[in-house]
Amino acid sequence: MILQRAVSFGPAARSRSRSHPRRGTFALEPAEALPRLSERIARLSERALESNPFFLPEFLEPAIQGLGPRGLKLAVFSDREDLRFFAPVVTAGGRLFGSRRLGIWTHPYAPLGVPLVDADLASEVADSLIGHMRMSGRSLLTIPDMPLEGPVAEVLKTSAARRGFWTAAGKQQRPILYPAGAGGLEEFDRMVSQKRRRELDRQLRRLCEAGAVSFMTARTATEIEAAFAMFIALEGAGWKGRRGTALMRRERIHEFARIAVMQLAQNGRAAIDVLRLGDKPVAALIRFDHAGLSIPWKVAYDEEFAAYSPGKQLMCDETRRWLAFGDISRVDPVCEEDNPLIAPLWGAREPYGTLLVSSRRLGLGARLRAGLIDLKRSARGGAKALLGGGQATKPPEKQKASAKPSRGAKPARKSGKKSSRSRHD
Repeated sequence: MILQRAVSFGPAARSRSRSHPRRGTFALEPAEALPRLSERIARLSERALESNPFFLPEFLEPAIQGLGPRGLKLAVFSDREDLRFFAPVVTAGGRLFGSRRLGIWTHPYAPLGVPLVDADLASEVADSLIGHMRMSGRSLLTIPDMPLEGPVAEVLKTSAARRGFWTAAGKQQRPILYPAGAGGLEEFDRMVSQKRRRELDRQLRRLCEAGAVSFMTARTATEIEAAFAMFIALEGAGWKGRRGTALMRRERIHEFARIAVMQLAQNGRAAIDVLRLGDKPVAALIRFDHAGLSIPWKVAYDEEFAAYSPGKQLMCDETRRWLAFGDISRVDPVCEEDNPLIAPLWGAREPYGTLLVSSRRLGLGARLRAGLIDLKRSARGGAKALLGGGQATKPPEKQKASAKPSRGAKPARKSGKKSSRSRHD
């Protein structure tokens, strides 16, 4: 364990016990320490300012084993009572303006970088984090895939404005859903245009003509295991399988995902929704639920039925459930802003990007790195436009079903290419 100098919260800090002034210490623990820290991380996650299921031990441990970079560390801040801050981090090997960098670890299977911060002591933890950075010689903290207007971002920006510098880069507007503030199930009719609803209803009626259509949710260990196998088969048989980006493409990726889903499901934090035609699964959605946040993680569908939009039908059904029951306050699909499945469905948007926090007033390193991130994002966007030939072709689920299927028969497969695909296609 690498311990740094103890950092006092200062006289302004809140304390549950005024007779014992609170002191805390930031430390970088090795990744192997995660099992020892698991119970404290779980307690912190229940009172965190923002939830992040990807940093729960049930998901993070298999992710580290299957995907973790060399030298991954666990950044923790503890006081005499409990853990107050947690995030997996990577340290930069080189130097930027003579100082070291620290970055919160995200990856394509967990594109949400918000750290777990104790809601009762968020401001004090943020101040102490910047103080630790100064003392340890790390002048720059990089947090990718960050909700830039979320409560954790706001408290970090406020602290950095007082004691250092902050900036943001790679900004985009991700689709988001706020079920708790919506008007219940009727909100769906206001969110989705009448024309789009009519088309979805028409497609669902056509699908029903091919057989009995049903929606089911897997929650128990046995159900999750069977539903996960259905998802893997659907995804592997589709365009992701052909492109080589399906979960089954590598054994270590498949095993990481299977273990993570199964472990989260044991605590009621994962579920798999399946749309069936008779006994045949035609679409599946893996979602994570924790502390009022729901993340529709991955969607797969049978391309033989693409003309009837099974993925969209499943997402619409789930959206109605979120709106009707109100047990979820925020749904974050952690997808790109132009995601063809989510973006046309939900109207609300949230700014996401990379938050850069510097312990130095001028923040020269933060400014330079932000510029590089923006440049890289612009280049990637230009490359996508060139590869797409400047024209976007409709994905299979957007094609209209013109032929009426006979009962019990498979609808005819439609041809079509995707020009822009993301993790929710």
